[in-house]
Amino acid sequence: MGAPDPLNLAMSNIKRWRLSPASMVRELFGATPDAKQEEALEHFPTAARLALKSAKGAGKSTVLAWLAWNFLLTRPHPKIAATSISAENLSDGLWSEMAKWQTKSELLKATFTWTKTRIFANDHPETWWMSARTWSKSADANTQGQTLAGLHADYILFLIDESGGIPESIMPTAEAALSGAPKEA
Repeated sequence: MGAPDPLNLAMSNIKRWRLSPASMVRELFGATPDAKQEEALEHFPTAARLALKSAKGAGKSTVLAWLAWNFLLTRPHPKIAATSISAENLSDGLWSEMAKWQTKSELLKATFTWTKTRIFANDHPETWWMSARTWSKSADANTQGQTLAGLHADYILFLIDESGGIPESIMPTAEAALSGAPKEA
C-alpha cells in the first residue's frame, strides 16, 4: 500500500479550508498560528479588505503566504497579484515565504509550480496563478498604477506587502478590478 494521494486527501477538505484558513495552516503545513495570525486567517473568508499592522518580525509575510496558498488552493481558477515597495522586498519577503510553505506540503508541491515571478497550477497554468508584480523605481504615477492592471477572473486577490510605502496610484487599479469580481459569501 502506497502513500495516500495528496490531491484526493485535500479534495474532502477544500470547502472546509476555504471557510477556515487556520485549519488549512494547521493541517497542510503542520504550523500553529499565533493569536494575531489566527485572527487574520479567520477574518479572511468574509472580509472584503484585510489589513495587517504590527511590528517587524511578527509574521505578517507568513500570514500573507498562508492566505495566498489558501486562495490558490480553495478557489477555481483564481488570479493573485502580489506587490511590495520594491522588487527586492517582494522577492526576499513574500515570494520566498511562498516557496518556504510550498516545500512543507506534498499537495502544493504536486499541484503548483513556483518560479521567480509566478506560481501556477500545473493543470491550468494560463488561468490559475499568482504573479509577482513590481514597477521601476523611476516609473511615473501612470506606469506605477498599471502594476495591478489586467486581472479578470471570478476570484481575484491582491496582496500588497508593506502597503504604507505603496504609491497611491496603484490602489485605484486594484479597487476597479475588485469591483467587477463576484462577492464571496
